[in-house]
Amino acid sequence: MKKTLLAFVCVALCCSCSVFRKSSSGVLDVQTSMSSVNTAELDVSPTKIYFNYLPTKQDCKTGLKNVINNAVTDALKEHRADVLVGMQWDALTKKHGKVRKVTVSGYPAKYKNFKPAN
Repeated sequence: MKKTLLAFVCVALCCSCSVFRKSSSGVLDVQTSMSSVNTAELDVSPTKIYFNYLPTKQDCKTGLKNVINNAVTDALKEHRADVLVGMQWDALTKKHGKVRKVTVSGYPAKYKNFKPAN
């Protein structure tokens, strides 16, 4: 009898202390526009670059579009460029759509000679 009562008390205590956590998040598409009253020249490199990006587990959870954006960002940082001209990308994925590798190619370019537009 004591063993049954003790087992019942232990089960009741374990069940009553469980914690459930649920969260959600959403993304709102905000329409933004940008205008500038300046002009600038674009200095494009004559050599094409190829950059391989291996995403982390966290990157893979965000989707292919964000993984490509991260790959382009890292390529620009590595080559100290502002933009990739003629950018192309190639993604290697697994069966379930998990991204394994992204290759980004293009011509790195920098903006220079900023002038006010007339």
